[in-house]
Amino acid sequence: MTLLVLSALVVAFCLGIAGVEAGRLISYPPHIRTKRGSYIVEFESHIPKTHVSRFHAMSDVSVDRHFTKVLNGISVSVSKRDFDPSHFAQMDGVKRVWPVRYYYPASTPSAASNSSSLYLHHATGVEKALKELGVDGKGIKIGIVDSGVDYNHPELGGCWKTEGCPWQYGEDFIGDKYNEADAIPIIEPNPTPMDCAGHGTHVSGILAGRGPQVRGVAPGATFGMYRVFSCPINGEGGSSDDILLQGIEAAFEDGHDIINLSLGGGAWSEEPVAVACAQIVQQGVVVVAALGNDGAGGLQTGSAPAIARGVISVGSVDNWNVTSKPGIITSAQGTQKIALSMPGDSKYPFDFDSDTPLEIPAGGEDSIVGCANYTENMSGKIVVVKRGGCTFNEKALYAYTAGAIGVICYNNVAGDMSPAVSNSVPIPFVGISDDDGKHVTDTLAAGKATVKAPKGAREISPSKTGGQISLFSSIGPSAELDMVPLISAPGGNIWSTYPQKLGSYASLSGTSMATPYISGTVALLKQARPDLDVRAITRLLVSNGKPITDPATGLKTTPFMSGAGLVNIYDAIKSRVQFDPPVLSLNDSKISHIQGYSKLESLGSVRWAARTISIHNTDSKKSLHLSLSNAAANSLSMILANGSFSYTPRTWPADTSSVSEDTLPQVYSPNAEKSIGPGKSCSVTVFIVAPKGLKDLESWYYGGFINFTLQWDGEKTTSTQVVSYGGYNGDSTIQDVLSPPSDGLPALVDTVTGEPVNDLSTLVIDNNATKAILFGLSIPSRLVEIMLVDAATDKSAGYMVQGYNEYLARTCPECSVPYVGVPLTKTVFTDSKLTNVTRVPAGKYHVRIRALRPFGDTSVDSDYQVWNSGDFTIA
Repeated sequence: MTLLVLSALVVAFCLGIAGVEAGRLISYPPHIRTKRGSYIVEFESHIPKTHVSRFHAMSDVSVDRHFTKVLNGISVSVSKRDFDPSHFAQMDGVKRVWPVRYYYPASTPSAASNSSSLYLHHATGVEKALKELGVDGKGIKIGIVDSGVDYNHPELGGCWKTEGCPWQYGEDFIGDKYNEADAIPIIEPNPTPMDCAGHGTHVSGILAGRGPQVRGVAPGATFGMYRVFSCPINGEGGSSDDILLQGIEAAFEDGHDIINLSLGGGAWSEEPVAVACAQIVQQGVVVVAALGNDGAGGLQTGSAPAIARGVISVGSVDNWNVTSKPGIITSAQGTQKIALSMPGDSKYPFDFDSDTPLEIPAGGEDSIVGCANYTENMSGKIVVVKRGGCTFNEKALYAYTAGAIGVICYNNVAGDMSPAVSNSVPIPFVGISDDDGKHVTDTLAAGKATVKAPKGAREISPSKTGGQISLFSSIGPSAELDMVPLISAPGGNIWSTYPQKLGSYASLSGTSMATPYISGTVALLKQARPDLDVRAITRLLVSNGKPITDPATGLKTTPFMSGAGLVNIYDAIKSRVQFDPPVLSLNDSKISHIQGYSKLESLGSVRWAARTISIHNTDSKKSLHLSLSNAAANSLSMILANGSFSYTPRTWPADTSSVSEDTLPQVYSPNAEKSIGPGKSCSVTVFIVAPKGLKDLESWYYGGFINFTLQWDGEKTTSTQVVSYGGYNGDSTIQDVLSPPSDGLPALVDTVTGEPVNDLSTLVIDNNATKAILFGLSIPSRLVEIMLVDAATDKSAGYMVQGYNEYLARTCPECSVPYVGVPLTKTVFTDSKLTNVTRVPAGKYHVRIRALRPFGDTSVDSDYQVWNSGDFTIA
């Protein structure tokens, strides 16, 4: 689980789950680090609390924590090294068993910082709600599960649990010494949840900041901080999901109205934290969670627990006003200012008070992007490299090894960028926009140049992308084609509080920042309308979102990126109507003639769906008159026009000068105009037709917004609320799951050199083999099997080590999870429980991967995509 600041984590393999029995024992592949001998055991809902006594009585088993509120279960540790956890799964009343997995936070600086919240709050209705309605969150309790808070910060109250202090709840569950690299990580909680990482304090400022530099969304609320992430060690402050569950349960037990989770991991609702959050929502608590920062990977990159049913999932928009650190470029052509991001690691600030030489690495593309050993000595120089090709950490390490004293990385797409590096590389690393990158590289192409970046310098300027969806923000739908995110808020380039020992203020980007903004707006809504339950809060928040126009196409940005659009809390508070549901997830549909609406028979055979929306007029005195219309949004596909695969989604329409109506989704209704009496309800049926002019094989995800124009009796003005919709234009059950061949995957690789093994005919696997099979997933998969197959009989010899994988997230080169890896050895398992181990006899074999397609049946062979390697020899 990561704290969802924009992440540049280097993750070697997929964050998938390898299961033994669906819904019973779940085990992670070897590349996902787990706490040795530690497990989370979930009981069936009807099992009493006394059931835990059976585990207390077991030898070699210690019950560490008993969860009773958010999860009916326990966390246990086992001292016996060869203990088989399937014994837990086979016990009566046990629902699921997970190993305890490690998670890592990732704090990422922004390209710029916002030193004024005025316009930001103006655009979201927060300022108007504060001034006109007098709401500030007073009386509402918000629990934050994060890395802690510097409660001594003057803009956060400067207090802890004293009378009148905003911080009345919370505790530390992890301490400062936790290091997942230790055989037994040290858990020594401090008396208070003081933050030493920064993420939690930054999140807290967005909610609770009291000015003058940071104005929080709900500064009058009462807060609790539940510290579950430790101090950064070797660049990362780790945790594990049993600790996360402990923090979440404590927040629930303290009676918080809202729980804020600026973290995420995995892609399915089967994650333990997602299971817990779904139960919390059912018990009447609002849970707000960050969708993720893997937007560079394209569609279906959202994470748990945001994708859990009932959780308010949050996307990010860029801030409007930004404050950047100026870099002064000097050359024979003169001087030019560029906007530098905050440093990739705050421990190494980009401070150069005198002119320092700049240099671009010589060589081919790998050198230009800084992803290869340098051929020249860079001592005393700052290198300029292009984004892409490898991680920011790798770029920093190559530069440092060559003697460089700093790195400037320019974006490879339009806009600013926010790099992050671990403190294992002791030189400053900053990012700049593509425009500034072009200026710097053009200048260096013409001759020598230097850069100066004085300490403490800062400049304010408007953002070119203010109000637009942040490039890093993860994109829906979920693995099961549900609409995520539900709503968006400012999360790109956010200036907020930071631990005083780390500088007091910082600018960070991520859905981590957008999430507390939404939590704050929920607090304002609950204060103004305390009678609302969780579902009503979600309905009002979402239906009053403001869809975002894509300046490139003139259409609305797809709800798979923005949800209902930018939050507007003033309109949500003042709303006198509720729409249920506020979001229509259409999934896919079969081609047929429309039934139930005779006027649409002329459309012929199309993909369509009918949905009913319940509308309740909450005004007790006035009748409501409404009409509906359709606002089509961009469609997205990861298949290019030439048939190749792209992680950067293609947008339709690309050219708005001539757009055929049949390439856009259409909405029809036989009762498009309605009148609803005071306090009354009615239903409206809508028929949504997928864009039949787009090719099924190009896998388009379409969507839009049903605009409801509202007017009450005796009022001249009208208002608009929306119900967003989205679906898949095709048959999702036949989609390919594995990454395209253009990625070079699947592949057999040498784990020592990292190079692919191209000639398998000469490959021999013996006891000292150092080979692995790597594969990627272009969409999430419920089940992926990797097995050794006898070449002579084409029969499976068994599952490879960790060869039975359930609930896998999708992968991509620039995502936090780039690929999945499974070691290739002579050992196989003859059962899906991965307990019956054997060695295969010598002979010819190949690897077979079977990836279950969306909504497939695990028992039906035709529901799998199958890949076979070439034959090789096992000695």
